[in-house]
Amino acid sequence: MLQSMRDKAKSWVTFVVVGIIAFMMAITGLETLAPNPDNPEVASVNGKDITRAELAQAVDQQRRVLLQQMGGQFDPAILDDQLLQSSVLDVLIDRQLLLQNAEDQKMGIGKAQIDKLIVSMAQFQQNGRFDADRFQMMVRSYGMTPLQFRDAIREETLLLQLRAGVANTEFVTAEELKRLQSLEGQTRDLAWVVLPAEPVRQAIMPAEEEVRNYYDANSNQFMTSEQVVVDYVVLKKDDIAKGIEVTAEDIEAEYQFRVEQLQQRSGNNAHVSVILIQTGEDRTLDEAKARANEVVAKLQAGTHFDELAKSYSDDPTTAANGGDLGTVEPGFFGDDFDNTVADLEVGEVSDPIETDFGIQILKVTARQEAEVPSLDAMRADLEMALKQKEVDSLFIEQSRQLADISFEASDLAQPAEQLGLKVMTSEPFGRQGAETGIAADPRVSAAAFSDDVLNLGANSELIEITPQEAVVVRIKEYKKTELMPLADVQDAIVTTLKNSRAQQQLASRAEQMVTTLQSGTALNVLADEQNLALVESPATSRNMPGVPARLLQEAFKMPHPGNSVAYRSVTLANGDYAVVGLSAIYPGEAGANPEQLKGLGQFIAAGNGRIMFDEYLASLKEKGKVKILLDNQ
Repeated sequence: MLQSMRDKAKSWVTFVVVGIIAFMMAITGLETLAPNPDNPEVASVNGKDITRAELAQAVDQQRRVLLQQMGGQFDPAILDDQLLQSSVLDVLIDRQLLLQNAEDQKMGIGKAQIDKLIVSMAQFQQNGRFDADRFQMMVRSYGMTPLQFRDAIREETLLLQLRAGVANTEFVTAEELKRLQSLEGQTRDLAWVVLPAEPVRQAIMPAEEEVRNYYDANSNQFMTSEQVVVDYVVLKKDDIAKGIEVTAEDIEAEYQFRVEQLQQRSGNNAHVSVILIQTGEDRTLDEAKARANEVVAKLQAGTHFDELAKSYSDDPTTAANGGDLGTVEPGFFGDDFDNTVADLEVGEVSDPIETDFGIQILKVTARQEAEVPSLDAMRADLEMALKQKEVDSLFIEQSRQLADISFEASDLAQPAEQLGLKVMTSEPFGRQGAETGIAADPRVSAAAFSDDVLNLGANSELIEITPQEAVVVRIKEYKKTELMPLADVQDAIVTTLKNSRAQQQLASRAEQMVTTLQSGTALNVLADEQNLALVESPATSRNMPGVPARLLQEAFKMPHPGNSVAYRSVTLANGDYAVVGLSAIYPGEAGANPEQLKGLGQFIAAGNGRIMFDEYLASLKEKGKVKILLDNQ
């Protein structure tokens, strides 16, 4: 049973739920949207409308997810809003087509299963138990009602079921795998020379006029990023805990409660021996009772319990050990069994009792003694636990208050005053956030640059940074983008110009060398003439160490040279150029390692499965009635 529960906890459905939780926590701040006359449709999928508000919500979600995933590497300002909107609309259309198809095929997940999964989620638990208040608060922070949250889980589960049902039908035959393995193990005879870029760069000196012209023509590359400074208030569990007083009486009461629980649990765990006399086709109940009475008579006559268990018990496992059943926790063998064991003293034997297993005679051989730590040893833990119990509920309540007050307030002074918080000010940061401080969390920068906060001057919604910390931010200062002075970017422009001209010169020289080689000059001869080092690498594999990666990639794209040598130029990662010659190709050996073939087959089948699913989706689009109305709005 326990293993079954563990297996279910690791099932794909659970991972769907966890994925939804993580995704929604990354896009907090969305509002529930309902259809209304000012919310016209932007597309229709088999009669099901996609509204403008739904599209706007999804675009905002995608922008926030990109920001969270890429962090400092992502600048939302570079996004083409029209392109993003078009891409997101395509995703919404695909999603609607797939959901309709899944429902047409009667695919689904039960409401009870969804509810059980939600109740078991750690994000919604306090002290190891589901907490309805925390669930309500967190779902609200996702911009959803509990019903909408359940529907989101149901839809994501349906989509995953459908994808798995289509993609997992792909397979690769053993013969195909052997041919692919042979291709993967192919080797090639290579030789190359490298044209170093650094000496060419050093010889180039761009003129001041050239630098100025580049600066003027590419001024958009030298703009400072827009930045904001925000005021913010932080609600922390640690700060709330500091204001909670725990009295000595509270600690004493909690200690006594825990001791009683410990003693009760330990006292109920008895070490039991049993003599089982089964009933059924071979023995009637009366016959079993007579046999049990015979056992009782022998016990009263002085025969040891373990000897009688070996002779009379119908449980072969315990009988071989003198009836030893081990330590038994209440609840496993029914109320009659538990009540009988509870009434027995250590060493005492029970009268025969009727249970679902047959007639049983029980003996308690030992009881666990509770190891009770002293109050002083537990004092610190008890005080922390009492504070934690109270701080959790206070944090949830004050988070609600902070969200409500901030929504209605025109600044942060009011929520700060009412909740005893301090208004703090951040360092300037851009859309990509900051490495340290409050803006290091991407949700803060996303909220600061949202339309409501940046353009309308509103307080942000409550942002849960961690389960112990929540913030609300407000724009204090906005710094627009500005053109940086030429003096600040001159060195960067000079480097760019040097690299560009060096690449042009090296590309021209490399192509001239390829032409010369193709006319019949040997690579080693040309290398000597131009004072270049020749590198020869016979039987080179696709992952040969010591060979530049880009050179390998290009060399394995080259066609079979036949009886001659094929040549090609390639740019290396550091800006150098190489001229490579391919003189021979050797097929790889098709190995028979089952594990290698299995791994390769799974990899290829997964890729083919993705292609098949894309084709399946394309067929739904072709058959479905999809209307895009965005351009008409």
